[in-house]
Formats: sequence, structure tokens, C-alpha cells
Amino acid sequence: MTGGDPAPFDVFVLPHTHWDREWYHTAGRFRQRLVELIDELLDEPDDGSSRFLLDGQAVVLDDYLAVRPERAGELSARLAAGSLEAGPWYVLADELIPGGESLVRNLLAGRRALRALRAEPPRVLYSPDAFGHPATLPVLARGFGCEVAIVWRGYGGRHWPAGDAARWTADDGSAVLLYHLPKSGYEPGANLPTEPAAAASRWARLQGELAPRARLGLLLVQNGADHHARQLRLREAVSALAAAAVPHRVRLASLGELGAELVHRAASAAPPLPEVRGELRDSYGYTWTLQGTLASRAWQKRRAARAERLLVRDTEPWAALAGRAGGKSRRAHLRAAWRTLLLCHPHDTLCGCSTDDVARAMTARLDDVRAQALGIRSDALRDLAGHDPVEARVQRDRWRPVVIVRNPAARARGGIAELEVVRIIADAPVGPGPAIDEDADSPRVKRGLRAPALAGGAVPVQEIERSQRYQRVESPRHYPANCVVDVRRAVAWVPPVAGYGITGLPVKGGGKGAKTPDVPNPVVAAANSLDNGRVRVAVDLRGEVRLSAPALGVEIPRLLGFDDTGEVGDLYTSSLVGAVEPAELLGAKVTHRGPLRGAIETRWRLTIPARTRTDRTRIGRGSRVGLGREVKLDITAVISLDADAPFVRIAISGENTAADHRLRAIIATGVPGGEVWADAAFGPVRRVPLAVHPDDAAMESPVPTAPLHRYVSLWGVRGGTTVYCDGLAEYEAMADGAVAVTLLRAVGELSRADLPERPGHAGWPVPTPMAQVPGPFGALLAVMPHGPRTPATVDAVERAADDVLCPLGGGTLLSATATPAPTAGAELSGTGLACSALTASESGDWMVARCVNLLAQPVEGVWRFGSPPPTEARLARLDETPLEPLDVRGGAVSFTAPPRGVVTILVR
Repeated sequence: MTGGDPAPFDVFVLPHTHWDREWYHTAGRFRQRLVELIDELLDEPDDGSSRFLLDGQAVVLDDYLAVRPERAGELSARLAAGSLEAGPWYVLADELIPGGESLVRNLLAGRRALRALRAEPPRVLYSPDAFGHPATLPVLARGFGCEVAIVWRGYGGRHWPAGDAARWTADDGSAVLLYHLPKSGYEPGANLPTEPAAAASRWARLQGELAPRARLGLLLVQNGADHHARQLRLREAVSALAAAAVPHRVRLASLGELGAELVHRAASAAPPLPEVRGELRDSYGYTWTLQGTLASRAWQKRRAARAERLLVRDTEPWAALAGRAGGKSRRAHLRAAWRTLLLCHPHDTLCGCSTDDVARAMTARLDDVRAQALGIRSDALRDLAGHDPVEARVQRDRWRPVVIVRNPAARARGGIAELEVVRIIADAPVGPGPAIDEDADSPRVKRGLRAPALAGGAVPVQEIERSQRYQRVESPRHYPANCVVDVRRAVAWVPPVAGYGITGLPVKGGGKGAKTPDVPNPVVAAANSLDNGRVRVAVDLRGEVRLSAPALGVEIPRLLGFDDTGEVGDLYTSSLVGAVEPAELLGAKVTHRGPLRGAIETRWRLTIPARTRTDRTRIGRGSRVGLGREVKLDITAVISLDADAPFVRIAISGENTAADHRLRAIIATGVPGGEVWADAAFGPVRRVPLAVHPDDAAMESPVPTAPLHRYVSLWGVRGGTTVYCDGLAEYEAMADGAVAVTLLRAVGELSRADLPERPGHAGWPVPTPMAQVPGPFGALLAVMPHGPRTPATVDAVERAADDVLCPLGGGTLLSATATPAPTAGAELSGTGLACSALTASESGDWMVARCVNLLAQPVEGVWRFGSPPPTEARLARLDETPLEPLDVRGGAVSFTAPPRGVVTILVR
């Protein structure tokens, strides 16, 4: 080389496979191929220099060992030696749809799977194909000891610094080395040639793509691709590449070796690496970002979010508190439930861009997650209530039903609680003997039962719905007692319940239903209107739903609407055609008149084509050409208001009878042009519309939609409005201040090649009739007007999220022989601090209490714990590595949360 030539590069060749666990095949079929791949790797002698990455996930190890348990020792030895790598994730999840705690559980499960094989995960947060990344990914990386994050989609192009390396900094100051894959992603070195001329040609292409971006003098050549086994004659191919690349230095490397070398070089990089912040959701013009998946199979995303919330907020805490109080440890059961949910999180699964068979398997898993979580919760609450089901079973004459009210929030709450009040009508034995009704599949409703009274009538109750059913009272040492029961779904005004505490309310007959409660701001219903003194909602049959909050000076006309558009895209990308069709308001009626809860049922109708023509040669982008008859798509929206509540709920339901269309709920906020802050993993982020250059949009059109977690807020100078949602994953903030929430996006193909928004196939073309979403759909939304963006208002928005999505609730313990004493679990104080997790540690020696500071300023916080009070507390990393000790006084642990910080505390 001459003196003016640049220094030679170090070229790291990383043999790997990218393993979508399920996609165009089911997990079972792909597992057959995975077993063959790993068998082949283990069958080859290991000379100490071989390398192979089993992708960034450890689930492949479990899948392999489910078929080949006899090879666990060999697999363990290869992982310990470093010739095989997996992790640090358990599954390569979508990272924008799950919450922060799911991402933490994912990394914990990945580490656990590797340690079961006496191995450790590489210290690299490897995420080669997720459809974008959250702003808090550096927090996760550093919280698990990773100094490097390797990503592809969501970053690159003219909006980002040039080059393959940068410093990615989160709002709390956590920083990670961001290493970015080239335009060809994780497969530029797939099937390297062994013939010298072909190797020289390949090297020229590789150097041309990789060298101009190299900021650290290192080129990564990933040798592999989707579901690829290790290349045959790999060493010959690497030798041929090395010969072609002289004077550049070529070597086989592992992911761990790559990460360590990148960190070493970045420490002395000159010039210093550029800094980037925020979410990575913009790779337009560089590679496909694929943000259209947020609404694919939307109902499954909703179910997954609800399952995640059930585990994090209403199962894990009760299990942890019961364990602290001397009950059984249920960590193994929780791990099993989490594994089932995590298997729903791979990007092709949760994003909905898989075959219908994969979607059906996900549905079954979500059913199982819910069943497991409810079982764990029931058993833990039974322990906290001091109830022994075996002892109770032999004292049948002493059974007296008690409603167990639980508070799934880390603050004391009273007021409206949603309860299921159950009373036994008759025994219904199973087995030989007379039946209650030989011809009935379910019990007949018994008339004349008086409404139940709670706590001797001291707790006001308003009945919402009544039914009768069979219910079993179970004991581990007896057959279940099968009963016909009267069920009243009701709301009640209950005294304050401690944070993560329970209280018992005895149930007796003879109540008179709802009575005028001594509560602030009861609901008053009039002709198509509800008013609780804080919020008023009224329906004008000329087509308008109006919301007002007089104390805030808020008046929002046309609060609610629905629109529909033709949709001829695929499961990756939306392709809308035709005009936006608004729904017509058909009528409204008051269904609950208060005083605890009022409700107005509104009925809406859209008349749309049964199908939209999807042949791009026959329609223009602005045309919606219907096929066959038109159908009437009816929607019911029940708008409800609770006593003293600052928000209204909107429960939406309907039956989809059309194909090839997108249906959205439109919520007016009254804040046109406001700042948009949307909830995301570990706290809300500010979002602004993307401005993409036309040349970049030719590769893939940017979408105006964004990921929706629990809420999105629009903030103005004088005030703001927050829209809450119980699990749908896509919203659009419009210039007029409306928030559109996608209820369904009905399409019939996994991938199409004729979309102007994304020319070319993003996946394998497969018909997906289930993705047309025939049948029921639904959502629970809420709307809360509030003041401008101050620390107190940010705190109020978060607290309302708990009240909407994790309300006070309760069920009936039918076999109670005594009313349990109230318990106090854990309470968090500090303006702007949000409870994130309360769970048992991985070791079982501690309880983990985690919170997030939503503010851009330090906050003094306190956790207070009930009996038994803790005697020791330590700060910890996200991966539960203990750090410095904290003072514990009188059951309280004080700490300082840094700006936008995620604070993990271990207590025991």
C-alpha cells in the first residue's frame, strides 16, 4: 500500500442464522428444520475456532432440546466454549408493541435458558430484524450489562448521521454503542463463494457497501440468512474471501468477540461518534421500516396487551406479596405463564405478518396465558386472605360469600370498584343421581332473588348486569362442589383500599340495589346525557356526541365518530383506496342512570362494499371499487361515566361483515396542533410527524400512524386531552386535534408485490383469509380532558391510566368461613413516579419494586410496604444485579429517581 492509502480494515465474518420461530410455516415445522441445523453443528468436530450464532434468542435452545434432550450436554459444552452462541433475548420480539416489563422478562428468560445450560449470553443487544426500536432500548441494554446494540430497521438514511456506528442515548442518560447493519441487513455474506474470481467479485461488492460506512475500521460480514444452516465448505469460502481482500484482515468471529472489539474501538474513536436520541422508527430510503404491521390482526394485539397487563399489574404483585407473607412461591408458575406470552412476541407473530395457522396458534397461547394468570392470582389472593380451601370444603355449613376487593395499583384508592357478586342458589352434583334440569345446558334464571347487600348495606351498590351459571368450588383433596349461582356484575363505592391491598365485604341478601350514595359527584342522567359535576357528556341525535368539563373550560363537540376506508394492502403495509366514509349515528339511549355509573348506548352504521377490488391494474390509488353487494356494518359504542370520575369510557363493539377495509374510531380532543406525547416502553415519548424526502418514499411510503400503548396525550398551552386504550396498537394524531384509533385493518394476503407504498414482496405470498377479521371486534377507550403539561398533570394522566385499565375490582369467595382482615401490600409516592413492576426476584430471595420517573427532573420517592416490613433494600440494575444499599425505616424505602429514570429496588 502507498502512504496515502487508508489503513486496512479488520473484517469479521460472523456465521449465523436468522431464525423466525414461526412465519410462513408453523413453529412445529420450523422446529424440524432447526433440529437438523443444530444436529449438523453438533455432529461436526469442534477445533476451537468454529463460530455460529443461533440468532439473538435462546428459545431455539429450548425448542431443540424438546426434541433432542439427550444432546443437552453437547449443546452446553459448545455454548460454554463459545463455538455456539444464542441470546441475550429469549425471543426476538417486536420491540415497539410490548411494554417495557415484557422486554425485561424477555431478557431475563433468555439469560435463564442459557444459564440452565451453564452458559452466559453475549453482552450484545442483538436485534437484527425488529420493525423499529423504542427510545429506552439503551436503558434495557445497560440494565443487562450490554454496551452494544446491533440493529437494522428503523435507522439509516438521510435523517440520521452517516456511518455504521453512533452513541444512542436515552432520556435518563443511559448510552449504548449503536452498531447499524448495512442496507442488505444481516445477510451480506450469505453463501460466500469458494472460487477465487467469484470471491474477488463478492469482496468488491462487500467493500463497496460496507467500507464507506465504517466508522471504527471494522467491517461485519454476516454469513447467513433466514433459516439458513451453516454454509458448506465455510472455511474454504472464508479463505477465498481473505485472499481476495488482501491487505485487509479477514477472520471468523463470534457475536461476543465482535461486541468487545466494537466497544474497544469506540472508546478511542476519532472523531468521536455522533449521538442519536429517541425512537428508531425511520429507515425510509434505507430499508423497509414496516410500520403498517401495527394494525395487522389488531384484535390479537389487543388480547396480547391485556394478557401482559394482567400478568404485570394484577398477577405478579399478588404472588410476590403472598410469598412475602408466608404463602407458597409461585415463581415457577409465573415463569411458565411468561414463557407462553413471550412465545407470542416474535415480530412475525405479534406483528400479525404470518400465516393464519400461526395466528391460530397465538390465539391458543393467549387463552392459556389468561388461564394461567387468573389461576395464579386466585391462589395468591386466597393465601393473602388466609383461606384454606381444604378446611373450608369440610365446613360446608359455614360458607358465607365474601367479596374480596383488590387494588391493583401502588397507591391507596377508594371509590368505584367493579365487582362480581356471586351467591349460591342450589347445589348441582356431578355424577349419578337426579339432575336439576336434564334438558338444559345451563341453569335457568331463577326469578325473585333480591339484590345482594355488601358489608351489611354500608357499601352502596349499583347492579349493571345479572345472570345465572354453574360454578365450582374447588379443593385439592376433594371433588369440586358444583353449584348454581346468581351472578350480579355491579359497581360499588368502597372505602379506601391500601396499595396492592385487599379488603373483604360480606355478601348478604335483602339489599335494595343502588341507593343514593354519600359520595362526591354522583352521576345524574337526563335525556341522552350524563353529568357528574366534573364531566358532562351528551348525545345529540342530529349526529353529535359532546363532552364538556366546566371547571377546565373544556367543550369538545363531535367527541366520537367512526370512519372506514378501502384497504388493498397486505399484512406488512397499508394501502388505502377511495374516500373516507364516516359512520352515521342512528340513535342513543340511556342504559344506566347512576348514581354510581351512568351509560349511554349509541348505535352507528356504515354502508360499505362487502369487498374492495384489490387488483392494482383495475383501480387507481384514489378509487374504492366495490365487488358484489354492499353491507351494513353496525357499531355499538357505550359511553359511560362514573361518580367523581374525570374521564368517560367508551366501550366499542361490532361485527365485521366486510373485507379489504380499515375501520377506525375518531376521538376529538379539542387540542388542534397540540404536542403529541404517547405512552411507550418505560414512559411517554414526544412524537412529531415524519417528513420523508420523495426519493426515500419511493422505496416505502411513510405512515402517519404510530404505536399505541396505554394512552396518547395532546397538550396545548391552556390544557390537553388524553385518549386511553386497552390494547389496540395503532393511532394517528391528526392536525385538527383528533386521535384515530385503528379498530381493524382487514386484508387477505401475507405479502403483495403490487403496492405503490412498498414495491416488492416483504414476505412470502400466502392467502390469509383470517386476517380479514371476520366476526366480532371491540375496544375500550377513555377520554380525559385536563390542564397543561405540568408535573402534576403528567402524574394525573398516569394515575387515570390505572383507574381506566387497572380499576379497583373484586370477585366473590363463595366458601369463605370468615371475613379476611384488610391487607396492605406496597405503596409508591412521588409526583411523576409510575409503578412499573412488583414481583419476586429471579433468585426468590428478594421482592423487586420498580418505578419509572415520567418527569425530566429528579423526584424524591418512597416505597412503603406492609407486613412483614422489609429490613433490607438495595438499588439494582434491570437484570436484578444488586447495587448500593438503601435506608429502610419503618417499612419505608426512600430513593431519588433521576430524570426519566427507571429505578429498580430489591427489598427483603
